[in-house]
Amino acid sequence: MRMSRVLKRSILVGLLIFFGVAVATAEEEAAVVETSSPAEVVESIHEALIECMKGSCGPGFQARYDRIVAELDEGFDLPFMARISIGRAWQALSPAQRKEFVELSRRYSAANYASNFDGYSDQSFKTLGEEPAARGTILVKTEFVQPTDDNVKFDYRLRKTNGRWRVIDVTLDGKVSEMTLRRADYTSVIDRDGYPALVEAVQQKINNYANE
Repeated sequence: MRMSRVLKRSILVGLLIFFGVAVATAEEEAAVVETSSPAEVVESIHEALIECMKGSCGPGFQARYDRIVAELDEGFDLPFMARISIGRAWQALSPAQRKEFVELSRRYSAANYASNFDGYSDQSFKTLGEEPAARGTILVKTEFVQPTDDNVKFDYRLRKTNGRWRVIDVTLDGKVSEMTLRRADYTSVIDRDGYPALVEAVQQKINNYANE
């Protein structure tokens, strides 16, 4: 049975409308992904830290941890950071060990922040600006302002992953980066005692943060 010209035309118009809507929706979704600049990503992290310092995240370490880990999942490239932190040793890990270490690194980062940002006395973060950095990354320079004027500079390096800017390293006061310090520490443990010893050491650090 043959379709009438009117019916064929109706189907064609319907398909054009459908694909037009689909393309528009995809473009809108892409636009949403692109909305956060490197500075905005960092500022969102800072807002979460200040909230937790004020006690808005809830009482105790676990409440701060839960709020911060959710923010790190959004703003940090945690799998990339985990891989970089152990250097060439990553290649020797099994898929299960890689997954384990990414999760361990994630928990360590959140525990570190939750332990160190645990009280509020009129502190604030100030964004100083953005500048291009090596290999297509962006450096967001910020300062942690304290009433005592003992301010601390936090420089965040971000790279674009799947259309989103994510933090891959943090440097304090313009000195050695967090990833450089971790890599030196972690590879030393692996070279001396092996990967299981590193897992045990990092887990112990997480436990220590939780019990401080």
